Amino acid sequence: MRLLASTDLALRVLMRLSTAPDQHVSTDVLARELVMSRNHLHKIVQFLTEAGFLRTVRGAHGGVMLAMPADKIRIGDVIRRHEQNQSLVECFRSDGGACTLLPVCRLRGMLAGAQQAFYQHLDGKTLADCVASSGAPTHELPKPARAREAERRGA
Repeated sequence: MRLLASTDLALRVLMRLSTAPDQHVSTDVLARELVMSRNHLHKIVQFLTEAGFLRTVRGAHGGVMLAMPADKIRIGDVIRRHEQNQSLVECFRSDGGACTLLPVCRLRGMLAGAQQAFYQHLDGKTLADCVASSGAPTHELPKPARAREAERRGA
């Protein structure tokens, strides 16, 4: 499975905010820390707020923060809500797509089972599970090229 880039960024926003759950963070700070455009971040924050995962604080010292504790935010819920209009394959579309093999195809059932297992697994994981507590080992992946370039420039 492959997630939308915006779903990945939504998860990163939630993870970053979970590191300081009692503080609100400005979108400017988030955009800079996550190396993403402020406009794109606004769309993601709007989605996460409408979905009930974030709350916004207006004003000069405003920003965004988690709307609930990190251990109450299920990763499966975040991904399912963000990807709800995305079809895994053509025949998963709400209109049935243009698959000519549909009457005899068994792949659809296999993929549906895999997708169900994917979400079932992630429904058992929370945002708190995604962020290592201090002192806990992390499985750090190499930084994306954009982040390495921003560090090199001193941004």
